[in-house]
Parts: sequence; structure tokens; C-alpha cells
Amino acid sequence: MLPELRMDPRLARRIDAKRRALDQQRPLPPAITTKLAEDLRVRLTYHSNALEGNTLDLGETQLVIAHGITIGGHTLQEHLEAINHAAAFTFVRDLAQREAVLDEQALLQLHALITKDLLASSGAYRTGAVFISGSEYRPPHHREVPGLMQDWFAWLEGDGQQYPPIIRATLAHEMLLAIHPFLDGNGRTARLVLNLQLMQSGYPITLLLRGWRATYLRALEQAHHGQFNPLLNVIGRAVEGGLDLFLEACDAVPQELQRPLREIAEACAIDANYLSWLLRAGRVAGRKRGGRWYTSVAAVQQYQQEVARGAIPNGRPRRSHP
Repeated sequence: MLPELRMDPRLARRIDAKRRALDQQRPLPPAITTKLAEDLRVRLTYHSNALEGNTLDLGETQLVIAHGITIGGHTLQEHLEAINHAAAFTFVRDLAQREAVLDEQALLQLHALITKDLLASSGAYRTGAVFISGSEYRPPHHREVPGLMQDWFAWLEGDGQQYPPIIRATLAHEMLLAIHPFLDGNGRTARLVLNLQLMQSGYPITLLLRGWRATYLRALEQAHHGQFNPLLNVIGRAVEGGLDLFLEACDAVPQELQRPLREIAEACAIDANYLSWLLRAGRVAGRKRGGRWYTSVAAVQQYQQEVARGAIPNGRPRRSHP
């Protein structure tokens, strides 16, 4: 029986508010999602590899991934780790978009991508003992791994469903690392699995930052010994950071969030002629281009919420008669 898990309530409230704010902007235009995905592919690769000791900096990681440039002073292994992780991220993003179930085949394929040309047992469970550097925790015997992994997959689709998404993803992350099913690449694999589960629950890509290494590892150690809340708070902070990145991108290019008036009217269940008047009157934020009005779901919903609170009046102004 797992203890009660509880995220810091202030953090939980911020995450809920930011998730609602992002949901109001959805669906995000391709111009935003494509740019963010490419940027986060590099950032996620950099931070996840740095947590494992890779010394490529963010700019060097981008050059290796985008242009295949060899960076002097760094090992072949570090270059391959960057290339492999970027490919694995693309695989995970595809799984998320297809709403695919994470089964054993998908997990082993993910590990194979991460450890390509780096590990003889790439894409296969370990057949020997492993130790976690700096940790008192000892992973189970390798003969137990296949059975424990079957239990893990069953938990994901069974008992794990009783937990809210961030808690479920946190527990699954810790359980996978506790089993330590691979000879190497466990951390990178587990962090991409964490992202897959969060993305499939509607959260953006989540970054566990290089600078959090000591805090993250300490929280994992505590979780391995039954104290899960510190890890939940670390992952909660990472989720909040991902939400912030997406919301900042939306603010940076508001014109790209705007869609034709009739599309927004249909999405918000509001009369198109009435919405046209609201835009002309300046009651809803929008702009006119080429003789057509453009606005966003968020702008209309903000107006509707203000009306519901009584902050602004509803309806067209009455005509004055002489």
C-alpha cells in the first residue's frame, strides 16, 4: 500500500491555473507547436544527458543534433548520446500523438534508440547486476526483472489509473528506476517515459533541469525508501516549467493564435454576427486583416467569464432615439 501522496498545495494550484490557461489557447497553431517541439527536443536532450554526466552544453547539443557537427574536446559517446536522445524524443512524441499504449515492445524500442551504438544489450533487459552510483538502494536481481516489468505494465493500465496524471507519472517513474531494467540508459529512458505519460494526459513536454541534479537524485533516493512527496514536488516543478514555456510562446506570437471569426464563433458556441459586433466594439480582443476579423478562443472565453462575473455588461448598447 502506497502512502498518501500530496504535492505542495501552492504548486498544485499554480499548475492547475496554468493548465487551464493553456487549454484555453488550444488547439495551438502548427507554427507554435513545431517551433516548440524542435526547441524542446534540444533542451530535453541537453538536460537529460547532463543529468547523466554528458558535458556538451546547450549550444553544442543543438549543433550536434541539427547539423551533425563534431565538437572538439568531447567524446564520441557524448555525441552519440545527443543524437540518440533526439531520435528517441521524436519516437516518444509520435507515440503521444498517436495515443499509443506504452507496451513492452515500445519500451524496448525506446531504449534501443537511446543506447544505439553505445550498449551491446541495447533494447534488451539486463542479464547482470547493476548498481546506482551514490545510492544505498540496490536494484533487484536480474532474474526478477522480466516479471517485475510485467507487473509495472499491468500497474500502468490497472491500479495506476486511480491516481491523477502527475502522481501516476511520478510513481511510474520511480518504479521503473527502482527496477532498473537495463544495463545502462535507465535514467534517460525513464525521463522520456515520464514525458510520454504527461503528454498523453494533456501536459506539455517537461524538463528536469541539469541544475536540479542533486535535488532530483535525493528525491529519487527518498522515493526508493517510501517517501514520495519530494519527488512529486520536483516533477511538479518540471511540469510547471513546461507550462510556462508554452504559455510564454503563446504570448510571444499572439497573432498566430488568432483564427477567422466564424471558426471561433463555432468553437465558442456564440453567434457569429454578435461576435462581429463585439470585435468592432472592442469588447473582444482581435484584429482585422484583409477585410476579415480574426480572434482567439481565449479572447472570447475571457469576455464570457468577465460577463459571468458581472465585471462588464452583456448585450449590444441600446440605440438612442431623438
